[in-house]
Amino acid sequence: MVEDDQDLRQLFGMMLSAEHFEVYEAADGIAGLKALEDHPGAIDLVLTDLGLPGLGGVELISRVRAARPTVKIIGTSGFGSRNVREMVLSAGADEFFSKPFSMGDVIEKVKNMTQ
Repeated sequence: MVEDDQDLRQLFGMMLSAEHFEVYEAADGIAGLKALEDHPGAIDLVLTDLGLPGLGGVELISRVRAARPTVKIIGTSGFGSRNVREMVLSAGADEFFSKPFSMGDVIEKVKNMTQ
């Protein structure tokens, strides 16, 4: 989970952990890439916000896709225009959720994408 909002990141982490997922949390894109490098083979899905400090979410998605083509990727953003969705999917994400979103919907999608 790559999210700069600490409260949201921790909430997602707790909810996904309760669903028996192993969760690695990162506050920015660079830390997200480091988690991917530090845990080769352990990460099946990356859930990332787009508005990250430093390395943004779209660039993170592109780099994750290039480094680990089989990893599933979900992008999220408070800017939910059609152009943002298309940009995220073009960068290599498998799914996009516009904020505000239902955490239940995102967790259900994570479950479906990792089975």
